[in-house]
Order: sequence, then C-alpha cells, then structure tokens
Amino acid sequence: MTAPTSREFLTALASGKGVDRVSVHLASTASSVGEARRFVEKQLVSWGFPPGEDLVQRVVLTVSELATNAVLHGRANPSAEDELIEVALVLKPDFALGVAVTDDSNAVPLTPASPSVTATHGRGLVLVSALADSWMTAPRRRHEVSRGKDVWAFFRCRETSVALSRTA
Repeated sequence: MTAPTSREFLTALASGKGVDRVSVHLASTASSVGEARRFVEKQLVSWGFPPGEDLVQRVVLTVSELATNAVLHGRANPSAEDELIEVALVLKPDFALGVAVTDDSNAVPLTPASPSVTATHGRGLVLVSALADSWMTAPRRRHEVSRGKDVWAFFRCRETSVALSRTA
C-alpha cells in the first residue's frame, strides 16, 4: 500500500468531519522554537499519544525544523518589527496527523538538497523529508490576499490512534 500524497493528506485533514485542530501563535524569535516543540508534545500527549513514542519524537523534531526555518527565513517585516508564526496540529484519528507552520514570507522553501559534510546549515528540509511521510508548502490566503505560506508535514498514525479511541 502506498502512502497518500501530500494533497490527499491535506484534503482528508481539511474535511472537518472527525478532525481535531489546535494552533498557537508565537513571536517570530529563536526562543519560540522551544515553545513550539513544547506545545506540540503537550498536545500530542493530551490526544493520547504516548510520550517518547517514535511518532511523537518525529513530529516534535519536524516542528522544530519548520519553526526554525520560519524564524530564520520567513520574516516579511524588518527584524525590529514584531511578527508571528503559527504552529497548527490537525488530527484525523485512524488516518493522519498534519503539522503546519505558517510565516509571513511568500518565498517558497527550496527543494531539499544534500548539504556538504562541513555545512553548518541546510539540513532542515532534508530532515523533514526523512521524518514525515510527506510534506508540502502552500500559499496562505488572508482576506482574499495571498500573504505568507503554510509549510505542512504529514504523518500516518493508524497504530497510535487506537489509544485515542479508547480515551474518547
């Protein structure tokens, strides 16, 4: 059985029926990356995913990479001006978990490439590609104006959603 495509994941998670969604807005600063990780881990545990489980660790690391990219590369305003990023989790039990990090830049992330062994950066999307079942970027629309983007990562979660159905 092949993994769903990013568009198939997004379509299923956007349907609304049987989908839980939570999000948080954070300052576009380096300290917010840790806040994003803690928010995601706490939410996953509240949904019934065991702390320390492989899926939880992969999602938290993915959010860390996406939030770091948003803070480093996703600003649309000068650094002296306040700006926010959004971290959202969308869960459809027995199917998938989606994570989206939103920033205000319209710049599309570059296709992941293998950085040199001595490179000090450039591994974020390579890691996301390795950790998630798929990922994608989409322009963000606010008030009929395209401003910023969502960078999504998707994870199949059939095996862990069993714990969720027992707690419901």
